[in-house]
Amino acid sequence: MKPTLIIGGGIVGLFTAYFLQKEGVEVVVVDRTELKNNCSTGNAGMIVPSHIIPLAAPGMVAKGISWMFSSKSPFYIHPRFDYKLLQWSLLFFKSANQKQVEKAIPYLKNISLLSKSLYLQFRDEHPEARLAFQE
Repeated sequence: MKPTLIIGGGIVGLFTAYFLQKEGVEVVVVDRTELKNNCSTGNAGMIVPSHIIPLAAPGMVAKGISWMFSSKSPFYIHPRFDYKLLQWSLLFFKSANQKQVEKAIPYLKNISLLSKSLYLQFRDEHPEARLAFQE
């Protein structure tokens, strides 16, 4: 069996690798940077299961447009013509409405609750990791 490739060595990628390995799956984690300098550094490795509102929500398109031209913003996009980025932007725009938000919330809630239970399982199995948890 070929190994499963996980792209991204942040907390989500590493937890995914951990739980897949527990199930006997061989995994390979790749990241474009050293694991200590990835996306999870900016959020202190936090997993926040209570955040169930999708990013494509009303008001986010305008906010994203204002952010995408500032290299210091959380949503900077290097200016260029990119057909796939344009396609993604149009799909995001079409999804950024209340109907789609309400449709997505139950799915995001279920994923978040499962993530929370797995996070607690990991914490209990590895007290040496000293993971913090707050309800």
